[in-house]
Amino acid sequence: MRSIYKSSACALRRPLLILFVVMGMLVASQAQDEAYISSIGLRGGPLSGVTYKHFVWPVSGVIEGIVGFNFQNDRTVSFTGLYEHHLFINYYVNVYGGGGTTLAFNSDTFRWQAEAIVGVELLVGTLPLLMSLDYKPGWSILENKFILTEAALSVRYILRQ
Repeated sequence: MRSIYKSSACALRRPLLILFVVMGMLVASQAQDEAYISSIGLRGGPLSGVTYKHFVWPVSGVIEGIVGFNFQNDRTVSFTGLYEHHLFINYYVNVYGGGGTTLAFNSDTFRWQAEAIVGVELLVGTLPLLMSLDYKPGWSILENKFILTEAALSVRYILRQ
């Protein structure tokens, strides 16, 4: 008798799991349809500066550009280009990951880095503001060393929604 109930419970779990997965996909696609298109703002961390994000694919591909300044470490100026894939948890929260490259220089050095990025982004209530927290480790190609200290908080204004 027990095995009949057990197999019935297993048979019921599968349709419920499928239902939850489909509903989750619908909620995620609705959030993606209502996502912003471009935003600009300030980035604060070891390398502070200006950040700009723009969705380039209809679903979740994003190009991010960062112009950074590090006045504590030899007054370095950097230009970063990243491609990110955003996964929308709901309308207000998404997580992202991706990679790109950075060119950085000061009066006597030049640095070229390959970088990865992972982060979480939050839409601030009904305001056209985004806050994000990310970690961006890199590998300095010319110096052959890892740079693992780059985490930042960004605040962006939504330009187009």
